[in-house]
Amino acid sequence: MKTPSRLKAQSVSNLVASLLIPVQNKSLLVPNIVVAEVVSLQTIAPLADSPSWALGSILWRGEQVPVMSFEIANSQVHARDSEHARLAVINAVSGQSRFKYFAILVQGIPRMIKLTQDDVREDKQVLVGHGEKMAVITQLGKAVIPDLEYLEALLGKL
Repeated sequence: MKTPSRLKAQSVSNLVASLLIPVQNKSLLVPNIVVAEVVSLQTIAPLADSPSWALGSILWRGEQVPVMSFEIANSQVHARDSEHARLAVINAVSGQSRFKYFAILVQGIPRMIKLTQDDVREDKQVLVGHGEKMAVITQLGKAVIPDLEYLEALLGKL
């Protein structure tokens, strides 16, 4: 028989610290470790001959970091940015591009949420786009899990 303290320790270890990142008309759900930093919106330098989803680049911690519109990368319309727009700098991990980081233009301050596998269920009524792995429902509402490998593969074209 497990002791109560052992049960508690086991359930805490199954928690995944995550962020709900607001983009236009939805929230992205990502593990906290994916996001290097959320920074204030700054001047984005244009990139020559780049696709429409590539908004440009910023200088972040001494590195040029490409900035993308999640909406356009996901075959949706990128409408006007909110007055609370920021940049979420994402750790690139797939090795599909030459960049160690990329930034996504977000429409507000991400919210921290701690989840277990049981706290997230698939929303099968929502069709997902190219940049989305799955639509989900959490205790804080609906969200999508972005397909970070797909987004990084796009960056490989820059």
